[in-house]
Amino acid sequence: MKMFLLNVLLAVVWMFMWGAFDPWTFVAGLLLAYVMLSLLSRTITGETYGGRLGRLIRFVVYFIRILVKANWDVAKVVLKPGFHEKSSIIRYPVGDLTDVQLTVLANAITLTPGTLSMDVSEDRQWLYVHCMIGHDREALMNDIGDLRRRILEEFL
Repeated sequence: MKMFLLNVLLAVVWMFMWGAFDPWTFVAGLLLAYVMLSLLSRTITGETYGGRLGRLIRFVVYFIRILVKANWDVAKVVLKPGFHEKSSIIRYPVGDLTDVQLTVLANAITLTPGTLSMDVSEDRQWLYVHCMIGHDREALMNDIGDLRRRILEEFL
């Protein structure tokens, strides 16, 4: 967040240097400051300023992909006459996640059709998830594990 504010501040300084206060000058200043901060942050912290943005974009693309797949799976179940699927409640370990990571995981699960985060145990070790299509527990655990891994990559 600090780097983003510094980026905006440098863009405003760029506008003052040119004496032009229009959106195009501001965008040019943002881009130039972005390049400068990316180069500087790599030498100082070892990670580029834009690296985190890239990880966030990859996570959003991944989440949209699983969201579309889950919508398709639920639509197939709903459009079939009768409900022949076995729903289940699974317990997933989350003891090593921070509060932010746990919140993102629980909300991502709830936003995905066919799944619902129900509760977190009092000792914060387990997340209880209701799955509309729950006949394959191992596949469900793997799907949540993949989502968890990607959240851990994004929210270090």
